[in-house]
Amino acid sequence: MTNFRFLGLLLLFFFCNFSINYSNETEGAVDSNNNINKNCENSLQWYEDHPGYKGEFKRVLKYCKNYAKDVSPEGFVTNPIISDFGSFSGVNTRPRDTVHQGIDIIGPAEQNVIAVADGKVLEAIVDDCWGATLVVDHGKSLDNKKLITIYGHVGDFVVSENDSVKRGDVIAKLPEKVKHLCMARVRHLHLQIGQQYCGKEEKNNWGCKYFIKDFYNSLNPHLYWADGKNKVTCYEKDKKFEKGTLTYPFECKKKTN
Repeated sequence: MTNFRFLGLLLLFFFCNFSINYSNETEGAVDSNNNINKNCENSLQWYEDHPGYKGEFKRVLKYCKNYAKDVSPEGFVTNPIISDFGSFSGVNTRPRDTVHQGIDIIGPAEQNVIAVADGKVLEAIVDDCWGATLVVDHGKSLDNKKLITIYGHVGDFVVSENDSVKRGDVIAKLPEKVKHLCMARVRHLHLQIGQQYCGKEEKNNWGCKYFIKDFYNSLNPHLYWADGKNKVTCYEKDKKFEKGTLTYPFECKKKTN
């Protein structure tokens, strides 16, 4: 009888433990889906102003909800990536001509864009195709590579050329309206890291088309997060970060349980 009672208690323990773990995993999946869905809907505001594109809107929204990646670190919520480094798919479902050399992060109108590390603003320009774009020199990485960073498709600038910035400083905002061709009708930040800045006097020359000379051979941002390779790292005001590492270009909100 004692053995049966022990076995019953053991089974009850495992059942309760499984239920708790399953519940936590389910809640985590729901939170992630809600984060993706909310940002997808907010990033597609262009279609509200262009009701004649309902079919395209449905296709792009479905694609966004199915393929956007919630990269939020444990305990935080932040903006999803809609087109990652190395992807052949654009933010609007269409195939790219070449492999993607940056990361595209969706978000709502006028959300703060923050510096991924300390640095100096090399360029603040409103490009005909890219829209408002910043180029910031963030020094060198831990493996001694230059970190010349493009913050593309933003809205209002909060900094100016030659300004010094600190990690976590607000440097721009996402645009209220998506107006420029290269944004592909989806509000997003294009973050790309090269090693060779393309000065203003060099623009439109061979090999120097978009802000950096190594535009088609850029660095993978996921290799330089402060918490380690492929570990997206949130900026936290009171936390110390190693020089030569990066934090996410959007603020993270702590989850409340």
